[in-house]
Amino acid sequence: MTVRRVHVLGGGPAGLFAARLLALRRPDWLVSLHERNPPEETFGFGVGLTGGLLKALRQADPDLYREITEAAYTFSSSGFRLPQGDASLGRFHSGAISRARLLRILLEGATGAGVQVESHSCDVTDVLDDSDLVIAADGAASATRSRYREEFGAEVTPGRGRFIWCGAEAPLDGGVFVPVKTRDGLFVAHAYPYGEKRSTFVIEASAETVSRAGFGDRQWSDEGESDDAALEYLSRAFSAQLGGGSFSGNRSRWGWFNTVRCARWHHGKVVLLGDAAATAHPSLGSGTKIAMESAIALADALTPLGDEPVTAALERFEQARHPQVERLQERATRSRLWWESFETRQYLSPARMAMAYLSRAGAVSLDDVLVSDRELAVQALAEFAGVGPDEVPDSGLADWVLGQPVTTPHHQYARRLHDSPGRTTATVRVDSGDAWGPDGTELIEQAEEFLHRGAAVIRLTGEDSQGALLDRLAVGERIRAELPVLVDVAAGPRYLRHAVDGVVAGRTDLVHVTEGS
Repeated sequence: MTVRRVHVLGGGPAGLFAARLLALRRPDWLVSLHERNPPEETFGFGVGLTGGLLKALRQADPDLYREITEAAYTFSSSGFRLPQGDASLGRFHSGAISRARLLRILLEGATGAGVQVESHSCDVTDVLDDSDLVIAADGAASATRSRYREEFGAEVTPGRGRFIWCGAEAPLDGGVFVPVKTRDGLFVAHAYPYGEKRSTFVIEASAETVSRAGFGDRQWSDEGESDDAALEYLSRAFSAQLGGGSFSGNRSRWGWFNTVRCARWHHGKVVLLGDAAATAHPSLGSGTKIAMESAIALADALTPLGDEPVTAALERFEQARHPQVERLQERATRSRLWWESFETRQYLSPARMAMAYLSRAGAVSLDDVLVSDRELAVQALAEFAGVGPDEVPDSGLADWVLGQPVTTPHHQYARRLHDSPGRTTATVRVDSGDAWGPDGTELIEQAEEFLHRGAAVIRLTGEDSQGALLDRLAVGERIRAELPVLVDVAAGPRYLRHAVDGVVAGRTDLVHVTEGS
């Protein structure tokens, strides 16, 4: 079936960019986009631009790439500002842009390519009969996904922590992560500039902390209303970072982040795109990246379409893109869990905190940081071992880390490698990725029972894969935080570097190297 009529639902980055690409590549198609709100009425403040996204954008659409980068605010550094000191992450980001400005560029780019923009809300049933293809880019709360929930195999999983987006006229020279302790609990800000004296702050806190502060779930009469009381409270808490200023709101309210996953992205001639298909926690900074790179992948699959069914192109799109998005979502989930449990690792020194952050999802290792930011890596290693930076060797660092001693009030180990379990070593198998949820609590209870029986070391075992090892390291970190016992994590040779990262980041005390596969 030859495509002639395409309807795009939603005027976010995914929908606008997909519409533009299709209109440019297939001028014989009639592409319509439906969005009721102009870009200037969008919610939010700045949008991060990763190096990977900009590279993909430059290859797919050089003209749009040039316009976006010219409008973007460039910065490259980021770091932690902790009560115990600061740590810089060096080159970390490629800049940011006002969300309204990005949408305006995309909208003008779409109309300039020949896309017909309809300024009204539209349901999939309104256009289904009048289309050969419907691209549902209608956001994380997608009505299209809800209508065909079973067909898409859709799951929406809420996080346990709360978050709020704020704007500020605070000048930042780069991204910054700042924890602030109040009488009600800990609030952690992820902030970055997107213009001169314009910054975005995403502030996270536990549900208990938000409730103690007086900001539980509330009903809002106006869709665009902000929680002014919360903004005032947070302005006082983060006054040092705001230079005496205050936060501004744009539908700024405490919310829950929902992780959207779909087993399938298309049903008949309807395909999900962007947040409608998959969401990633904002701490990974990949929401816009996923949306726009998915738009490119969809256009790549559809462009050569001839007489074959449109479903064949949608199958190609899913096969190429779905695994990539799943990997990003896995990293984003690990990042979310790390931030939700941030308070447990506040004892770490600044450089070790930075290493714990960088290695939290398994995408960046100590080896990577030694190349990109050697000073930070060496400082973290020195702080871990309790030596001066000049005592950290230039090579063989994995062996050096695992050769460091462990001393407790009751036990002493000459090195971190733990070969043969003794009578005081108990084994717990880990098969869950959520160390801080109910499954993790069950594992804590198992470890506590072994502790009462005289165990001094808890060995965590499981499958020989990177994901399974990261799960064990997360459980190990929780056990170390809650129980007076040493943790020993089993790791195959192929993934040993992640275990070494875990030692430096405080996720395990000991490592047992298995034969692996």
